[in-house]
Amino acid sequence: MELSYTPTLDPAAAGRRLDRLLVPGALRDPGLARSVDRLVAAFRGYADSYPLPLWAPGLVLTSEMRGLTEALFPMARVRAVFELLFRQGCRFPPLLSGSYLYSSPSWLDLLQRFRPRLGEADPAATLRALAGDPGLRTRFLFALLLPHHFGGAFDRYPGQSRWLAAWLRDNLGRLGGRLRALDSACGSGEGSYGLAELIGAAGFRGGECLVHGSTLEPIELFAAAHAFFPHDAQRERDYRARVAPLLTGGDAVTMKFHLEEVGKVGSERDYHLILCNGLLGGPLLHQPAELDHAIGALAARLLPGGVLLAADRFHAGWRQLVPAEQLRALMRAHGLVPLEVPEGAGGAKKRENR
Repeated sequence: MELSYTPTLDPAAAGRRLDRLLVPGALRDPGLARSVDRLVAAFRGYADSYPLPLWAPGLVLTSEMRGLTEALFPMARVRAVFELLFRQGCRFPPLLSGSYLYSSPSWLDLLQRFRPRLGEADPAATLRALAGDPGLRTRFLFALLLPHHFGGAFDRYPGQSRWLAAWLRDNLGRLGGRLRALDSACGSGEGSYGLAELIGAAGFRGGECLVHGSTLEPIELFAAAHAFFPHDAQRERDYRARVAPLLTGGDAVTMKFHLEEVGKVGSERDYHLILCNGLLGGPLLHQPAELDHAIGALAARLLPGGVLLAADRFHAGWRQLVPAEQLRALMRAHGLVPLEVPEGAGGAKKRENR
């Protein structure tokens, strides 16, 4: 699906756009209802035969609990009904593969990790509530795809930000106060707005500068463009307070968020600066062929003299599996000159000889 947003904090505009993403009203599909009923019977069978305490908030999980739960009440069965619900509740195919529905080794693990906490161990109770209440369904979907631990935070890469601030000041004259930048794999958008802040602070003419944020996930895209986090009121308040000056100033940097895969050579090219933080070499993009393709596509979108930066802070040791040296080697293979940057890897496209 093609999707792009000019960011706004106007609640009426956000509401109209959200209605084009999510199905309003209750979901009354008979097939969904039958699937939930079958899950009720499966959970009762599990509860009747499970010899250990059933889940409740605060329960300390053990390997025995996980193993027995997965044997008696497989996560795949639960996952299938949640997927059915969200296929019916969304006007787009939601990317659930990176969510707790897939990363949780058992239903107990999802119950333990999900925030806000689910009130009941029986997933059918949650599914029925979600089917009947579109507001609850929206909050659950955003919590599922934008959980607290996903690194959505401003100033996540301070070393890179300091390097960027100096690079922007040094190149202000060369670029004539104008700049085109892309935050590829922007997630929930904090890095895109942070980049706009740095551009303004460096003295660029805001109205003649453009920052694009792109992601593959429509819910992330919506959250970024509207500072919309219905599952986390404090995060939403803090986010809106931070970005409001960037969207209302008379000389504001032009911003746009659009749906796009990192490895696509998009119609928008000719960027002076591309960021691709928290993706290249991490759990979601690390196979050699796909890494090579993604870096090649990003490098192709740079103007001569332009810079590609990729910070690489990942969980579970991914930095060691795909070190920055490997990313720099791939950048070099695609015509970029490696840069010494304080976080992750960076490369500059050679300038044309005059």
